[in-house]
Amino acid sequence: MSMSTSPALRWRSVPSEAIAWREWDGEFVVRNERSGSTHLLGALAGQVLKVLVAADRPLSGADVEQRFAAATGHSLGAAAEIDVVLGEFGRLGLAEPAPA
Repeated sequence: MSMSTSPALRWRSVPSEAIAWREWDGEFVVRNERSGSTHLLGALAGQVLKVLVAADRPLSGADVEQRFAAATGHSLGAAAEIDVVLGEFGRLGLAEPAPA
């Protein structure tokens, strides 16, 4: 089953205590304690995960971009690119779509 994303779809990370990560030179090594899987994320995906884990509610790709820009003064990227990352997080078990 493929997870398609849409601008209206909102995501939440798995509980923060289920994720351990380290950042080196703009890349992130992330361990999902729920699944036992370890993933290497690039800079965009790592920043998206950081925003999602810190969020107090489920976020869309556009919400992630707005929060990142507000916190850093820099653009993270197009919401469509962020939506692709969020869909991949769903496949990897790092995030899940929020109930509609």
